[in-house]
Amino acid sequence: MLDAGNPYVLPSVLVGAAVYLGLTVATDASLPVRIGALLVFVAVVPVVLNRLLGGRGGPTADDDGDETPE
Repeated sequence: MLDAGNPYVLPSVLVGAAVYLGLTVATDASLPVRIGALLVFVAVVPVVLNRLLGGRGGPTADDDGDETPE
């Protein structure tokens, strides 16, 4: 689920980095809190979104598009 084919990985990493930097600048949150927030956005959010929203939309190996009846 957490692979390059998951379309939610890059946006989640970017949002996680923004949240980390925001917590660093705006608050005096401890390092474990900031790293925990980053890990949630990088590791948990893409997997959950992929399961909820369906993941890849392309054809699979079983669906080759050849539907000619015999």
